Amino acid sequence: MPQSFVINDAPLELLGVDELALIHSNYAPMDTWLLDKLFPRRKSFTTSTVPIAELETESDIAPLVAPQVPGKPFDRTTAIQVSHVNPAYLKPKNQVTPATAWDTALLARMRDAGIISTGNNQLSTAEQYMIAQVETMKRNHDSIDNRKILMATELVITGQIVLESDDYTKNVVSYGRSASLAFTPAIAWDQAGAKPVEDIDLMAQRMLDENGGEAKMILTAAKVWSVLEKNADFKAKFVAPYAGISVPYRPELSASRSAKFKGYLGDIEIWTYDSTYKNKGQTKRFIPHDYFALIADTNGYVTQCKIENIHANGLALEYFDRQWYEEDPSGIMLLTESSPLVVPSNKNGICGGTGFITL
Repeated sequence: MPQSFVINDAPLELLGVDELALIHSNYAPMDTWLLDKLFPRRKSFTTSTVPIAELETESDIAPLVAPQVPGKPFDRTTAIQVSHVNPAYLKPKNQVTPATAWDTALLARMRDAGIISTGNNQLSTAEQYMIAQVETMKRNHDSIDNRKILMATELVITGQIVLESDDYTKNVVSYGRSASLAFTPAIAWDQAGAKPVEDIDLMAQRMLDENGGEAKMILTAAKVWSVLEKNADFKAKFVAPYAGISVPYRPELSASRSAKFKGYLGDIEIWTYDSTYKNKGQTKRFIPHDYFALIADTNGYVTQCKIENIHANGLALEYFDRQWYEEDPSGIMLLTESSPLVVPSNKNGICGGTGFITL
C-alpha cells in the first residue's frame, strides 16, 4: 500500500515497501549464477545463528536397532567442525532523492503498471521520487546479493569466509576443508614443461581421497581456460579422440563478464567466471585471473537468519525493507536488512587454487 510523507510542508504519496518489492522483483534481476549453480538450496532460521547440524551437509544412514528396540533419530554429528555459526548482518541504507535521470525500461514498466501517468518530460515530483525509490531498493538488494556472492567465492577459493568491516567485529567462518585440497601446479600452465592433464588427474584423486566426491564441474577464469585449451597434452587427451565425431567444448571468444559454459570434459562441465563487483569505488574480481578448481559439491546452502529489527517480528527474510523521513540529513531513507550465510554441502567438495598461469 502507498506510504505518505510530508516534504517541504507538502504531502507526498509514494510507493510503500511492499509495492517497491513487487516492482523490483520484476525489474533487471541481479546475476546470481554462482549462488544458483553451487549453492542452490535455501533454508531460513528464526534464530541469530545458523545451526549447521540441522543442514543436510552429508547423507544420513538409517540407525541400526533390534526389532524390539524403539526407533532412533538421526545422529546430528556433522563433519563440519563448527556447530553454530554467526551469519553476516547487512544493512545498506541510502537516501531517496528525486530522480533526474532514469532507466527508460523501468519508466515504461511503471507506466504500464499505472504508477506513472505523465510523459517522459513531464514527471511530477512524486513520480521522480517513485522512480528513485525503485532504483534505491534495487541498489540495496543488489549490494546484498553481491555480498552473498563474495561469501560464496571466498568459500569456494579458501574453504572459509572472512566477515569483517569497520562496523563489524572480524569473524572467520572456517568449515575445515582439508589443506591438501589447496592446489597450485608445480609449473604454471602457460610455461614450458607444464603438465595440466596430470595436474587435473591429481586434483581429482585428492578430492576422492578426502571424501569430497567426483568432480562435476570446472570453475576457472577465462585466461586460464584460454591457456588450457591450447595445451598439446590437453588437446591430445580431450579433443583428438572426438575428431570427426563431435566437439567436446565450444570454440568461442573467452572474454565475458558473465559465466560462460564452455562444454564438457567427459561428464565434467567447464565454466569460466569473470564477474566483478565494486567496493569503495574500486572494481574487483570475484575470482582471480589465475584461478582453477575442480568442484564436486554443487549442492550447498544459502541460509537466512532472523532480522534483528523489532518491526520484522523475528522473521527470517532475504530482504527486510523499511523507509521513513529523517530530519538530519533531511530526506527519505530506505533501509534493507539481511542476515545470510553460505554453507557447503561437502566441506571437501572443491580442489583448486591460484597460480595456474603467470600474471
